[in-house]
Amino acid sequence: MFFNLFSFFISFMAVFGFILVLRPIANNVGLLDKPGPRKQHLGNIPLIGGLAIYASITICSFVLTPFDSHYKMYLISTSFMVLIGVLDDYHDIDAKLRLIAQCLVGSLMVFGSDLYIHELGTLFSNEVIELGAFGPIFTVLAVVTCINAFNMSDGVDGLVGAISLNTFISIGVLVIYGGANFDNSFTSILVGAVLAFMFFNFGTFKDRRYKIFMGDAGSMLMGLTVIWLITFTTQSSQPLMRPITAVWIIAVPLIDMFSVMLRRILSGNSPLQANRDHLHHLILSKGYSNSNTTLIIGGLSALLCSIGILSELMGISEKLMTSIFIALFIFYSFTIIKIDKKQLR
Repeated sequence: MFFNLFSFFISFMAVFGFILVLRPIANNVGLLDKPGPRKQHLGNIPLIGGLAIYASITICSFVLTPFDSHYKMYLISTSFMVLIGVLDDYHDIDAKLRLIAQCLVGSLMVFGSDLYIHELGTLFSNEVIELGAFGPIFTVLAVVTCINAFNMSDGVDGLVGAISLNTFISIGVLVIYGGANFDNSFTSILVGAVLAFMFFNFGTFKDRRYKIFMGDAGSMLMGLTVIWLITFTTQSSQPLMRPITAVWIIAVPLIDMFSVMLRRILSGNSPLQANRDHLHHLILSKGYSNSNTTLIIGGLSALLCSIGILSELMGISEKLMTSIFIALFIFYSFTIIKIDKKQLR
């Protein structure tokens, strides 16, 4: 079944409840995002979205999903990831220290559950790319990459939530057509939790006192959850999708992150240096509102997810999909570089 309505509803309501409980606590302990040079929102906003989503996922996973060793290690890994994210929300942890922590969390997921990427499919030839002994190390790098791709996307209301929803729904759609061995309860839990958060994040309620942010705890939780799902669904004995399809359903945060890092390196700066050079910053600079920026990028993400799903269902060559993705990345990066040069004139 594509959508487990009961799991969705329980998760949705759980996040609502946790947000209402955590919001006054965040105000009392100072877990708040305050306006600054790189943060242009109004007032102090509680950073509790990630904590509420995490609490909902944890409880619902125990009650509503087939709880096995993989789920156990997933929840242990996410617990450490959320803890690191909360500390980062409080104290702005140094980027290098944060990377080390992410590597440790990735190692816990990989070596604790023996879940890792051992093959990449036929990306460049008719031969399957086997990673062998390099597989666990490659997976840890993939974990760090995905966590930071989603973390870097967290710059506009609802953006990380929209991108995450596109990915979770894409996996749910693929389950319909070929995932007889996969249970959709977990993706339903994720969709319900993220949607509930977005009600508060967008300031849907008239009283803006209820507005919250996801925080680093939430964006890194989303990144870790996505890479865990991708690894699980592409590397099982009966995979749900091919690795290149997984790349397409997270194309927007991946392309944006690698393009930003490339441009920073070409400018002689550190790839880890924070700046207002992401896709959402570019769209905002053109005069679009936060909500319209999220709508544009979320729509682009949905389009690329759809391309990935169709390529999987139609059995389009992995080599072709890899070539198109690389061409898309090159086109996007050079287009942004040209735009940057025009703005400097």
